[in-house]
Amino acid sequence: MLRSFAYGIGGLAVCFVIAAGLEYSSDPIFWQRYLNPPANPMEPGPDFYQPAFTLDSPPTPFFPAAKPSEQTIDPVVLESAAQWTEQTGGTAFIVIHKGKVQIERYWDVGGADELMTGRAMTKTFNALLAGLAIGDGVIALDDRIGDYLGEWNEEPQGDITLRDLLYQASGLENPPLGPGAWNRFTRSAYTGDAVMVALEHEMAHEPGSVFDIGNVTSQLIAIVVQRAVGKPVQEYFLERLWQPIGADRGSFFMDRADGMIHIDCCFRTTPRNWMRVGDLLLNDGVSNGERVLPEGWVETMTTSSPRNPNYGMHIWLGREYVPVRPYSEIHPVGVPHAEPFLSDDLFFIEGGGYRTLYVVPSEDLLILRLGKSNPDWDSSYLPNRLVEGLREESEAP
Repeated sequence: MLRSFAYGIGGLAVCFVIAAGLEYSSDPIFWQRYLNPPANPMEPGPDFYQPAFTLDSPPTPFFPAAKPSEQTIDPVVLESAAQWTEQTGGTAFIVIHKGKVQIERYWDVGGADELMTGRAMTKTFNALLAGLAIGDGVIALDDRIGDYLGEWNEEPQGDITLRDLLYQASGLENPPLGPGAWNRFTRSAYTGDAVMVALEHEMAHEPGSVFDIGNVTSQLIAIVVQRAVGKPVQEYFLERLWQPIGADRGSFFMDRADGMIHIDCCFRTTPRNWMRVGDLLLNDGVSNGERVLPEGWVETMTTSSPRNPNYGMHIWLGREYVPVRPYSEIHPVGVPHAEPFLSDDLFFIEGGGYRTLYVVPSEDLLILRLGKSNPDWDSSYLPNRLVEGLREESEAP
């Protein structure tokens, strides 16, 4: 009897080893990352984002700095905003008004040339890529994604439209970050096969019925665009967006060396390149005098979505005041606002740690704050104080 029991235990152990081996072999890169996580999973160091797809275009001139006689924002207001930014965890702060740099400050980083992660600011690139692909005529907003993802063509997920994805209303399951190797969020972040893991997601709601920001929804846009344009999405990004706006250095985290870039999180570039992205949006998709995005696409992006008046197509809007701006209709996560935005047409790109790029078209104003999370953050503070500090032309020195 003891011998039979021992054989039974041994058989279970063998089965466990085989199962573990099969699981490891299905995604070995995931297990390597999972078993060797960064010290701070929410703020990994640059060494974690490997392998990487590196962008290294020739540098182009940055916006000119305003001379004291050209400053169009009150210097006292600029200095006060910089101090507040530093006190609330900021590492980079740039303000451009009417094409001239009013202030540029850095704290605890290497300065203007350092690559800094935008975290979820990266998501907005998906809307820009979608606009380019639509302009090229290879996809349309109301196309089923199953038409491009053969794996889902006959599945309920295939009925999600590109529009649903852009509105962050895919209806796909979106569990929050949690413990365990089988947590979907963790799997998506550490996987060596972003496409495989994205296609593992099941439906939780009808497409278009629930606003719920999720990494997989963003990544799926990139996968669909890649299938539609017929080339690696990183090459499309470089040729059609990055180089035309005059941006130089940047780095996308890849799932594996010969695989796909993450466009759901953690693109790293210089603060000045983020401002070049902002300038593209400020000028309706025109950069350096050349049209990059289809005419009207920025207006389409910045029109309120059906489920959330403060969210367009992968971009935030300052339309309706709420004290805590929610990231989801399901999960209780949000960003604090002490007051309404002063500019009705303001829109912004936002990432974890309250990294934010504000665009105010009516004032020809761009504001960038990179940094880390801080309990005293107020998303309305910087744009409102700087708009209040704008000088009339007669007041300029």
